[in-house]
Amino acid sequence: MALTVQMGIRVRAPREFVFQHLLTPHHLARWFCNFAQFDARGPAVGTKFRFGGDYAIAAAEPPGWPCEILGGEVLKAVSFRWPLLGADTRVDWRVEESPEGSIFRVVHADLPGKESTCGRFQDAWRVCLGNLKAVAEARDDSLRPDSAPIPGGTIRLNVLIGAPPSRVFDALVDPALLARWTEDPAPTVEARVGGAYVIHPPMDMRASVLEADPGNRLALSWPMSGRPTHVTVSLESKGGDRSGLYFLQEGVAEAAAVGLRCAWSDLLVGLKNFLEAGETGFTEPYTAQVQAP
Repeated sequence: MALTVQMGIRVRAPREFVFQHLLTPHHLARWFCNFAQFDARGPAVGTKFRFGGDYAIAAAEPPGWPCEILGGEVLKAVSFRWPLLGADTRVDWRVEESPEGSIFRVVHADLPGKESTCGRFQDAWRVCLGNLKAVAEARDDSLRPDSAPIPGGTIRLNVLIGAPPSRVFDALVDPALLARWTEDPAPTVEARVGGAYVIHPPMDMRASVLEADPGNRLALSWPMSGRPTHVTVSLESKGGDRSGLYFLQEGVAEAAAVGLRCAWSDLLVGLKNFLEAGETGFTEPYTAQVQAP
């Protein structure tokens, strides 16, 4: 059954400026893919282009995915055909003006299923849009979709966040703050050894606290599919109200590790945007971003 992923994200930057990030290779490299190559005549209706790389939404052997521009509006929208995983999919990008800047919207239609090579298409698009928000708002980009295998079932992710470690830690353990970047309206957190740490779908995490060292470290035990896994989030001050966040999850079944890495990447990009900009920025809830015919 063909699926459609559709979502928008608020960006505190003018529409024309955000649109510049859509069809320029050096801008695309900061939020969407390692490389992009357009027709020598430039991106126009009917022209071909290719994109791909280590952190594209779906992995492809060089020279990348062959696409065709189908239409668009000057400084507002572009649509392209993307033959993907045996299906002829279509992507529509649109930038709309809003009172605080603009809203970038993506519709990826006719997908052959929920899963890409890096995890769920939905999670991968959210990672990309979260990076576009950060970049267009003159902040640092961070995690990317990644299709590389994870030997040993150990997930490692590092993020630089523009907030002090104490504030990052609070966002991890304060239920009211946690709800604002995980999209779970009622997470359960008991920030003490043995306390519960529960985030409902999309993550559906039901863990217990092993360690809670304010401003420094949070460690959790999370049984998954009948096997124990351990999650550790370590924080390090980088000066100037910046923190390094070092995420580690050990003991994950290798078959599930790549998709789980993408889901965590989505959450951590959201955490970064929440702490730096006050919001993840998505215009609709997670559960409304995938549509079946």
